[in-house]
Amino acid sequence: MIVFFDELLTFFGRFHPLLVHLPIGILLLAFFMAMMTRVKDGAIYLPAIRLSLFLGAIAATIAAMSGYLLSRNGGYEDEVLDYHKWLGIAVAIGSLLLWFLYRKEPTGSVWLKKVFVFRFWLFLSLVLLLGFTGHYGGTLTHGKGYFMEAMPLALKKLFTGGEDKDEIFIVENAQEAGAYAGIIQPILKQRCQSCHGQKKHEGGLALDSKDNLLRGGENGAVLMANDSKKSELYNRLVLPEGHKKRMPPKGRTPISADQIKLIAWWIDHGADFNKKVRELPQTGEIAHILKRLETGEKDEPSVLYADLPLAPALPKEKVNVWQAKGIKVIQIAKDNNFVMVNAINYPKFSDKDLQELLAIKDNIVQLKLGNTAVTDLAFPTLSAMPILSRLHLENTAVSDAGLTQLKGMSKLAYLNLSGTKVTSKGLLELNDLPSLKNIYLYKIANQDAAILKQLNPKIKIDTGNYSLPFIATDTIRF
Repeated sequence: MIVFFDELLTFFGRFHPLLVHLPIGILLLAFFMAMMTRVKDGAIYLPAIRLSLFLGAIAATIAAMSGYLLSRNGGYEDEVLDYHKWLGIAVAIGSLLLWFLYRKEPTGSVWLKKVFVFRFWLFLSLVLLLGFTGHYGGTLTHGKGYFMEAMPLALKKLFTGGEDKDEIFIVENAQEAGAYAGIIQPILKQRCQSCHGQKKHEGGLALDSKDNLLRGGENGAVLMANDSKKSELYNRLVLPEGHKKRMPPKGRTPISADQIKLIAWWIDHGADFNKKVRELPQTGEIAHILKRLETGEKDEPSVLYADLPLAPALPKEKVNVWQAKGIKVIQIAKDNNFVMVNAINYPKFSDKDLQELLAIKDNIVQLKLGNTAVTDLAFPTLSAMPILSRLHLENTAVSDAGLTQLKGMSKLAYLNLSGTKVTSKGLLELNDLPSLKNIYLYKIANQDAAILKQLNPKIKIDTGNYSLPFIATDTIRF
């Protein structure tokens, strides 16, 4: 009997998508009539408003109950679900309160009389609340960015300031990543699963797992191993813009050319779900795309560094030695030899190792030395790198003494000093760097606000020391 009752409640919860539209329509109709009461002879609408609010309150309550029962099945993002749930409850309570206020003018309580005067504005607040509730409901069923993706480009730029809010897809070590799990699946999740994921299967197709990908959709298989041209998964991505079958559909953030090339590469080499990237053959272009995944850079470096002179050829033998140690040397431009050097896999990286990098000082534009063994003795070497623009020194032994030697670095734009011995006073040495725009100072010992105010106003200082609520999805970066 208990099992039957539980199943019955689950069944009732499935009616939520149908029931949730009733209070929306009823309450919006009531609000339209409430607006009409503010014009001449508008009082004739009051009986209809009272009835609509009463029915709207009942419908909102039933919708909230069915929504709660549906949420017990899980599969929803907790934070968004909580917003949607509590806003839905607030709509039900608010509509009931408004029904009471629109019944008749109160004669007893002074407080109720004051609230009565503002009942129309309370109604307007309820309509706004209804909009936010619907927004979070749409986010639950269609994923984040559902409304923004379909917004006309001009309006999107107006609301976002023209900035690209797309999530960054970064792979720490692309060659060691699983070709499917580490590269292809994150692309599908980022670009396809709002329509073809766990909750929504347009065309009967889900791309959230190996089994679903192999199963295909209503029209059959979408994956033909070793032949991307015969794979519907790939063909839908390369249809002409505006074609009704092109994916992602018009209005959604388009998949990038690099991502399409990676999908084709994976399919053409067997669509294997177990092999690592390094186990699959790679052309020079594919290898270059994979390297860019490690930096999060888009295919724009030649524009970013357009004012720099052409970099000389890289000494392959030296680069191979560094790579063998775990020091990554990643070329970041197709038409130039600019590189990012990352010592993430070589924590013993020392001042002496840095001196050896002077062999490619005219190539290095980004240098990541966080969590290594470098000290203040590294700064003379760093200042000898003429085109270095981004420098990571977080969690190292550097201090104020070394910062005095950075004055000649005219191209330095980004500096991360989090978790170091640097103090606010030492930062004054950086005031005259012409290109410096961002300094990161999380967890430094002395953050004197008065001294920080003396820094050049064009330099953005991020000192951290704030806390954010934990969100489960923050542990995944795409």
